[in-house]
Amino acid sequence: MMETLLTLVTLLLALALAGISYIAYRKSHLRATLYLLIAFLLLVIKKAIEALHLAAWIERDVSIAVGVLEILVLLLFIMALWKR
Repeated sequence: MMETLLTLVTLLLALALAGISYIAYRKSHLRATLYLLIAFLLLVIKKAIEALHLAAWIERDVSIAVGVLEILVLLLFIMALWKR
């Protein structure tokens, strides 16, 4: 029960942050906010895959896909924070 609640809170926070990033991108057109938007959306997808236990449903191991999404999210965060 607690794990489900934490997952739901994480999904809602990631969606809220994606929405905020979208608003910021529309106002500023900064590339960093676009990276943040994509990163938060990928985080939502990753958590949804983990929460729904899609590995049993599609009868495949999705840990590689979840790991790749995690790396992409982190790379996008780095790109958004990188000073040029």
